[in-house]
Amino acid sequence: MTDNPLVTATAPKRTSLWLMAAAMVFIIGLKSHGSLGPVPWHFFGWPLMAAGMGVAWIREREGTWWKTTVMLAYLIVVLFFTRIDGDTGDAHVLELALALGIGVLLVPALLAKYWMKAPLDYSWFQGRWTLKMWLWLPLGFVLAFGFMWFYFNILTPTLHHSWPLPLEGPRTEALWRLFWGCNFIGVWDELAFINLVFVLLSRHFRFGEANLAQAVFFTSFLHEMAFVGWGPVVIFGFAMIQGYTYKKTGSLFYIVVLHLMIDSILFYMIANQWYPGWGWHPW
Repeated sequence: MTDNPLVTATAPKRTSLWLMAAAMVFIIGLKSHGSLGPVPWHFFGWPLMAAGMGVAWIREREGTWWKTTVMLAYLIVVLFFTRIDGDTGDAHVLELALALGIGVLLVPALLAKYWMKAPLDYSWFQGRWTLKMWLWLPLGFVLAFGFMWFYFNILTPTLHHSWPLPLEGPRTEALWRLFWGCNFIGVWDELAFINLVFVLLSRHFRFGEANLAQAVFFTSFLHEMAFVGWGPVVIFGFAMIQGYTYKKTGSLFYIVVLHLMIDSILFYMIANQWYPGWGWHPW
């Protein structure tokens, strides 16, 4: 994916974008993180979302940006009515599968194809991997491990509480659920925020602005799910790197591999914080 020199972002379109991004922060990113006095944060987000859509309707209705804001608003609404946390119980797993799998991946894909008349990319493979791509995998793993260790042990030592695990009794099933949950969310993140949000925004904005905005959406979701404390800083940087990597490689498969590698570190850190010394066996 490369910058399209013909892409021009008008002032109304840019205003609309950042109103929608701010709405995502207030409605999703801060949904369960306190309030301003008696007023929940999401109360401030809904007028921002309405304003973003309103600007698009008034000034950009002739193009596809208005429909793009509808897609972004749809994503925000679905996520708002979905319980987003690290619980791996049966009911919550089913809720996430339906809301995130069907609601956020399938429905927008159909809307993009049949309503917007502009199907999503789904560029899983883009030629052979270069030497730089192969080298980035182990380098990225080492860097992510070091930073994740610092995050879990120094920056936010209570972070693992976002993923509750049993302290007594059998733990095998809970660990397998955590393992597959991390992988499901990892793949979903890339499909939702790179292949959906970033791809849609890249049709209207140059790479830098589209990447910044998708990182806001990416970070808001994961902050609500689990990554508290220094999480927004960590996730925002990761999301920016993933957007840049997708631009350079054009390969969804590659960024999913990167994400799942990092999720393997996340799984290790969570389990090791709950069970010091890595005292578990997945069989």
